[in-house]
Amino acid sequence: MQKQYVSSFSRRKMSYFGTKLAVFMIACGLVLGQSDNQQVDDPDKILFPESTNQNTADNIKRSPARLKPDDSVLLASLKIAQRMNSIESYEEFLEFVNVPEDKKIHIAGRIGNSGERSNAERPKPATCMPELQSVSLRQENRPSTFYYPSCTRIKRCGGCCGHYLLTCQPVASEIRNFEVIVSEIGEDLQVTYKGKEIVALEEHTKCKCDCKVKAEHCNEKQVYERDECRCACINTDEEEKCKANNNIKLWDNEVCTCACREIEECSTGSYFDHNTCRCQRVPIFSQFGDLSKKVGYRFGQTQRPENVPPVIVTLDASDPRRKHKDDPEY
Repeated sequence: MQKQYVSSFSRRKMSYFGTKLAVFMIACGLVLGQSDNQQVDDPDKILFPESTNQNTADNIKRSPARLKPDDSVLLASLKIAQRMNSIESYEEFLEFVNVPEDKKIHIAGRIGNSGERSNAERPKPATCMPELQSVSLRQENRPSTFYYPSCTRIKRCGGCCGHYLLTCQPVASEIRNFEVIVSEIGEDLQVTYKGKEIVALEEHTKCKCDCKVKAEHCNEKQVYERDECRCACINTDEEEKCKANNNIKLWDNEVCTCACREIEECSTGSYFDHNTCRCQRVPIFSQFGDLSKKVGYRFGQTQRPENVPPVIVTLDASDPRRKHKDDPEY
């Protein structure tokens, strides 16, 4: 009787555990099925198992070799701007852009969007080229000295380049010498002739649109990206760590450094830690300072410092301590 009771209890126990195991396997199958049904827009994205929410940016890692969307737009806009800088007429520009058929009739003539004839003028493009600009001939800024003429017009590069990262820059230039008359105010407050001076000025003969930012503008933490006209940070690890703590830290692309968003004024006995962006207590040992650096303490110093001259002791021949003494007899 007792054996039958034990056997029946064992069967009920195994059936109970079997039911729980089946329910657990069904639940796992549903979870895995939902995970497999989720679509990933970007094949380069990595979805971590603990979070499949696409709104969680921390769980998405992009390849550093791939350009960011903003970088792609910037690169495309630079190429378009450089192409447009060579366009010299409206007709050439219309061939470059896509114009809808219903808009061509308004562009071909002086007809506005409302259908009425427009009296607005078409501006002539101010392309990048040498143009006359006023340049000072004064060699000194003393108020008592006068130059005639005080300025002149020579050709310097000017014009638009169609992009904020591009400027009109000289490619070729030559030096022109100008003769000016110098006069000054004397003690009697009368203007008197002083002499003539030759003033050398640089005149630009050829110009082009080029990057405003040059390679010499990059620091040791940057590399020059010629196609993008910018200095790119190479310390990407520091950038990722900084952006991971963007609630208290801010990444500066100009100098490629991470800085605290807010700097607090700490009380006495505390200092502001730029790593944690908060006030920290000053260690007890540092409050007293390093004893080895105190005057009179030479802990850990076994050699004479370089900036301290050696001590020279003069020996006197008449000193009794210098006289010969016989060896003691035993």
